[in-house]
Amino acid sequence: MADNKKDIGQPDRNLISFKENYEVAYAVNQLKKEFPDETKTAIKEALFDAAKQVKPSEGREKIMRIVRKELGN
Repeated sequence: MADNKKDIGQPDRNLISFKENYEVAYAVNQLKKEFPDETKTAIKEALFDAAKQVKPSEGREKIMRIVRKELGN
């Protein structure tokens, strides 16, 4: 289901819609600032791998935490 741009607020902020390129790009750019030595492609792959490990309802922060742990190794 595509992201409804009229649905704003806390519930929407807690999720990453992987069908929306701009949301994936935003998450990649956030992580690129933290891990400048990593390529954007590697970060994006880690992001998608992390998303497969969690339920969609667990949200953005859990996905980002998994990616940070993976890239930090």
